Amino acid sequence: MIRIFVLVLLALNLLYLGWSQWISGDRTQLTAVATSARPAPPPAPAAPAGPPPCSTLGPFTDEPEALQVKQKLEAAGWDVLRREASETLHEGWWVHVDNADLKQQARVLDTLHRAGMRDAFALPDDSALRVSAGIFSGEDRAKDRAAQVQKLKLDAVVSERLREQAVIWFNVPGVARESMSDGRLATAGIALDKLRVEACPPEAPVAPAEPAADIIPAP
Repeated sequence: MIRIFVLVLLALNLLYLGWSQWISGDRTQLTAVATSARPAPPPAPAAPAGPPPCSTLGPFTDEPEALQVKQKLEAAGWDVLRREASETLHEGWWVHVDNADLKQQARVLDTLHRAGMRDAFALPDDSALRVSAGIFSGEDRAKDRAAQVQKLKLDAVVSERLREQAVIWFNVPGVARESMSDGRLATAGIALDKLRVEACPPEAPVAPAEPAADIIPAP
């Protein structure tokens, strides 16, 4: 009985050994496939640099005053470039009446004089044959005069008086507008009561401007 058990055990071992050899010979060998890394994307182009800071001081309508301020700016250590331009200036308010012909113009002028507006006068060479009913520095006073004229059955117009004038500015390259407005101008002895500090315009400095006629003719 023991002999039979040993023989059976030996047979089982032989079967297991043969089966394991058969399995190991049939097993597929797996090999790793090398993969190359993706190239890194090129860096994005750098954003173009913005224009350098530049501030401008003005406007000056008086040449001697402009020269004095230029000397003060240079004494404070700033590089200064002169820029000449044209600027629209406000010169008050004008009350006037437009007319169709010279006869109507004469009648309007007579009506205003009879109403006590002795400062009224006619513009015979004006394209609209206007009669001036008054020139005022404040808009409220101009509107009051226009109301008086309209009570006379006349169409009064209130216009802002504007004039183009050549002005001088001083560009200060490399200095931001905020840097000039932080008290450094006052330290240099330059008051800003009639002046402005702005960023330099993108266009190149212009040639000296010729004085232009009033946008609204000064009566």
